[in-house]
Amino acid sequence: MSFAGFKKQISKANQLFNEKLAGAKGTELESDFVEMERKIDVTGKMIEELITKTQDYLQPNPMARARISAVKGLNNLQNKSRNMAYPQPEGLLGDAMIKHGKDLGHNSSLGEALVECGDAYKQMAEIKYNLEDGVKQNFLDPFNSLLHQDLKEINHHRKKLQGRRLDYDCKKRKGSAERRPKTMCTRLNRNLPRANP
Repeated sequence: MSFAGFKKQISKANQLFNEKLAGAKGTELESDFVEMERKIDVTGKMIEELITKTQDYLQPNPMARARISAVKGLNNLQNKSRNMAYPQPEGLLGDAMIKHGKDLGHNSSLGEALVECGDAYKQMAEIKYNLEDGVKQNFLDPFNSLLHQDLKEINHHRKKLQGRRLDYDCKKRKGSAERRPKTMCTRLNRNLPRANP
């Protein structure tokens, strides 16, 4: 970093200090921009909570979820592509019914009923696996993309705007301010994708 860049960072830190502790008045952002910022913050919190609650709904057993997350993390570290599926309770019940139904034999009415019921539970487990795949692909993945790409980029531009505003206010306080643009967020609006939260 050059000396001029370092000096600029010191000036911005001084301006932030003056605003936070000394009560200096910073440049006011337009009410539309402040409302957009609020909506972005609410959208980010909403997406994080929806992702967590949806995963809890699809996989309600916290110990099984933790074990699967640990195995996935370990496989990622070892560059393995082994995929561990959440054990559906219907599938486990179906396996137990089929096992014990076969142990009783085909001559037993109870054994045949257990095998048929076990098959039905296995089908239910397969349907739930398909539901999980569909929800992940059509609901969770787009939200993750929005959260980790679009909102991350928006927050990066907000941080840049805050730095530029501090620099502007510092120059204005020292009397060397350039002519202020029509709106404080003009540059930011040109760089951001349009979002409808």
